[in-house]
Amino acid sequence: MAQANDLGITMHHNHLNFARGRNAFARGTRFRPGWAMHTLVLAWGALVAGGMGLVWQYQHDAGTLHAAPQHWPADSSLRPSPDRWTLVLFAHPKCPCTRATVGELARIIHHGGDRLQAHVLFVKPRSCAMQPDWEHTTLWDAAKRIPGVSVTADVGGDEAHRFRAATSGLVLLYDPAGNLKFRGGITASRGHSGDNLGRTTVARFLTHGSTDVDRTKVYGCELGIELEET
Repeated sequence: MAQANDLGITMHHNHLNFARGRNAFARGTRFRPGWAMHTLVLAWGALVAGGMGLVWQYQHDAGTLHAAPQHWPADSSLRPSPDRWTLVLFAHPKCPCTRATVGELARIIHHGGDRLQAHVLFVKPRSCAMQPDWEHTTLWDAAKRIPGVSVTADVGGDEAHRFRAATSGLVLLYDPAGNLKFRGGITASRGHSGDNLGRTTVARFLTHGSTDVDRTKVYGCELGIELEET
């Protein structure tokens, strides 16, 4: 009889201990709205920061910049000016990043157009040669609106090959003697308008004839021209 009582007491204690443990676990794992909101805010902040980082990386991801001809190519269909600076801008007609470049070119022309002859060449792949309006985009129209700028299609990228242009937005500046003085972009990043080293460098060449900078990074889409790395 005593053993039965002891067994009953033991089972009762075990039941009580189990109940206490279950209640403690429930209290420890009880949903806490404040903690959940804090975690959610931290996770959202991490996602936003990661997204902004990817955008920043894309905007500052420079394109390929090859060594352009040091003297104006003799076989080019374009003729350089004998008494003014000659600027050539290579562009992809469907590159959204290049809209800012065209805007910066308009500012350059506005301040030094009388000392500059400018060409904008929109590279048109041979695969699109039978599509007459393929290159006539809003970007083409924007370039055409710049006073005194010649806008033409570079069908098959022949001129891009001659001048070793691989990235939309590339600007080459030659002096009146046909010598290359500057190559690179005239924006600070992809699609970014505003003051930048490239535009300032071109403007300084036009006003002072020289500067310490001869190249900058170029930001834009690939032109689809296969050139060896330099």
